[in-house]
Amino acid sequence: MPTYDYRCLKCSEKFSKFVSLKEKDQVKCPKCDGDTQQLFTGFLYKKTGGGDNSTQSSSCSKNSCSGCKGC
Repeated sequence: MPTYDYRCLKCSEKFSKFVSLKEKDQVKCPKCDGDTQQLFTGFLYKKTGGGDNSTQSSSCSKNSCSGCKGC
């Protein structure tokens, strides 16, 4: 089951909870039993490998990229 972050609409308590996808919209606040709103947390994506574009092979032609690394 995934973990979701919530904020209570009544008391502003923030908490995380393991719930199924089917039940994620029915979560109540553990502190006051109020209705909750799901929070969306950001994440960072970092590309790894492949290097810098200026160091890659420049054997591309405009018609075919079969010999390229990362066109």
